Amino acid sequence: MTDEQPDRLEPLRQLAEASDDARLLDQVMATVELLEKDTALLLDQAHIARDIASRTKAGDWVANTELVEIMEDADYFLRVYKQQREDIGRLKATLQDKQTRLKTSV
Repeated sequence: MTDEQPDRLEPLRQLAEASDDARLLDQVMATVELLEKDTALLLDQAHIARDIASRTKAGDWVANTELVEIMEDADYFLRVYKQQREDIGRLKATLQDKQTRLKTSV
């Protein structure tokens, strides 16, 4: 049995395919680039977490300086993504409001 995941980027693909507006396509591209950067950062952090877990499991020593750097990175990403989550929530509310207004005006 394969582990099939839903295509999480399908809405962006459909938006890009449905639009012939260069300005809108620029915005879709900016969104894709943001997702690409965020995905790379999250993968890096996951690799670091796995490395620490495997080293700890094996009984290897992790240097304090390494741990301090990892904690500083984690703190930074927590701040950035917490703010991004809040911004996304506000943007989503704005989009939902706009959707409602457009549907009622039709």
